[in-house]
Amino acid sequence: MGWQFLSKSRGATNLITRIGTVLSRFGITSRKFARLLNKYCTVTRDLGCVPTFPITAVILKRHPELIKKLSDNGIEFAVHGYIHIDYKTLPLHEQLTHYEKAIDIFETCQVPFTGFRAPFLRTNDETVTALSRLKFAYDSSLAAHWNVIEKAKYSDAAWSEHDRLLEFYQSRSASEVAVLPGFNDGILEIPVTIPDDEVMVDRLGIKDIGEIGKIWKAVLKEVYNRGELFTVQLHPERIAYCEEALAELIKEAKSLNPPVWMATLGEIAAWWQEKERFNFEIEARSKVEYKVHANCSGRATVLIRNCTARAPVEPWLDGYQVISSGDFVLESPVRPVIGLAQDCSPGAVSFLNSEGYITEKSEQPEKFGLYLSNLAQLNEADKKSLSEKIEESGVPLLRYWRWPHKARTALTVTGDIDSITLIDFVLRVYENWCQRRRHFEN
Repeated sequence: MGWQFLSKSRGATNLITRIGTVLSRFGITSRKFARLLNKYCTVTRDLGCVPTFPITAVILKRHPELIKKLSDNGIEFAVHGYIHIDYKTLPLHEQLTHYEKAIDIFETCQVPFTGFRAPFLRTNDETVTALSRLKFAYDSSLAAHWNVIEKAKYSDAAWSEHDRLLEFYQSRSASEVAVLPGFNDGILEIPVTIPDDEVMVDRLGIKDIGEIGKIWKAVLKEVYNRGELFTVQLHPERIAYCEEALAELIKEAKSLNPPVWMATLGEIAAWWQEKERFNFEIEARSKVEYKVHANCSGRATVLIRNCTARAPVEPWLDGYQVISSGDFVLESPVRPVIGLAQDCSPGAVSFLNSEGYITEKSEQPEKFGLYLSNLAQLNEADKKSLSEKIEESGVPLLRYWRWPHKARTALTVTGDIDSITLIDFVLRVYENWCQRRRHFEN
């Protein structure tokens, strides 16, 4: 794979340690890894959760029976590239070639897929273009890290490895961005949660399973409070070590009310597409009375705040109430929607609508409880603060929530499969060498 690249991602010391861990976690045949995969699937199944495994196409081609059996039993798979390389370095035409080869292998092996995750979580601006052309539904390669680990517990060397990985992943801080799916050129980008097993086990060297569980539960608490997404990243080769932590995390999530929606990456992508089509029809009957029709599926979570519905409601969170009826009359002192200045950018409107808010452009701010201007531009970093401003306003609002079935937040369990045997690891080095050689020759 190139010692310079590996050293950049792992550091010299960690790279040497990695060789030992590979030898301990994989065998010459697929039997050891198959046991780990089956354990992973049993743990999640018993807790009512289905994982998504992004798998490199060449690995699927070498082990089709193992993967096909899991797929037939309901396990979800995604494309993890054709070979395990850094796609951030490849131009559009080479990425298209790789992903087309991967699609052919998945179809030949009769393993369904809808999405993609890049090896090393590394992509470039051309990646989404390639995925869009090839009709993928989602990409789960963007990393977002939550600052829940106590730095003082770890050595400077270990924390340096932690920071090295965050930089390598190009991870964004959850304190600065909303950790939610979002569309980019028709592709739904589903963020990956850090810290993952790689950060905790191999970089920080955490040996206490209870500590891993504590960290994951701390992330869950933050995600739940913000109503966002927890994409657990746990590689199958570490399931024997992290089994208890994963089980405790899922049990904790299942105990919460309002609930946590447990879903695969594919189910999240399908929901986000479904949610995009939702809207409300609002007819003013008077200055304080509105007839509402919700154009949505039965899975939608319809919320009202600081207004009264002539229909059954139940308490939810943050001052909201859930209303189950699709047709109702709403009493509100102002229009229960967000007013926007005429110069509001299409990107800002799209973001607000994706959050389930109803927006109306108007030159009459007095009609609305909340009227937003100065939104001619909306950067990624601005979205989180904008949502917080709306929620803190306390004005009457009607909206759709982000998640279905009255869920507060969502959790998905994933784990990349880039090798199944020691032979696969050796071939990975060779495949990367061949790719670099072709690249230089061209």
